[in-house]
Amino acid sequence: MGVKRTRRRYVLFQLHSGGARIEEKELTSALWNSLLSIYGELQAADSRLYMVEYDEDRNTGILQCNASLLRPIITAASLVHVISGNPVCFEPRKTAGTIKSLH
Repeated sequence: MGVKRTRRRYVLFQLHSGGARIEEKELTSALWNSLLSIYGELQAADSRLYMVEYDEDRNTGILQCNASLLRPIITAASLVHVISGNPVCFEPRKTAGTIKSLH
């Protein structure tokens, strides 16, 4: 019997930042810190959160995560309000099982 693969979900999102440029590294760090502070290390590790792509000019991107933890990840991301001193608002636009269906 093989190891069961975890199902993934992808989240297309828009980050509203009032015109400020938010770098991918800053955003990823803020998302992980929010996830860790709300749900702890075990659930954060199980989330398999990964930034698939991020356009710093348009502040849009795609997150990949474990399907069973989709809601906690969106909740944690929505609770990020400041990144590098800039007020931000995370808006999930669409969720899907494949990246292709997001475009």
